[in-house]
Amino acid sequence: MDELKITSKFMTKIISKGISMAVKKKLGYDIYIQVHEIRATVNDGKAHVYLNAEGDVDINEFKKFTKSIGLED
Repeated sequence: MDELKITSKFMTKIISKGISMAVKKKLGYDIYIQVHEIRATVNDGKAHVYLNAEGDVDINEFKKFTKSIGLED
């Protein structure tokens, strides 16, 4: 069993910035993601990933997102 655990502020800030940039580039939503912890475990050919994160987004961006997935008319 292999395990990877990322909890340091330095690494989680880098990952948070990368995820925020990827969401902006791929989906067009300007959202700030803050990752607190990532754990990945590989056992018997399967990977289990645990992610503890939160995000902040402007209300207009949030409305645009909910409309695009059909939750708002």
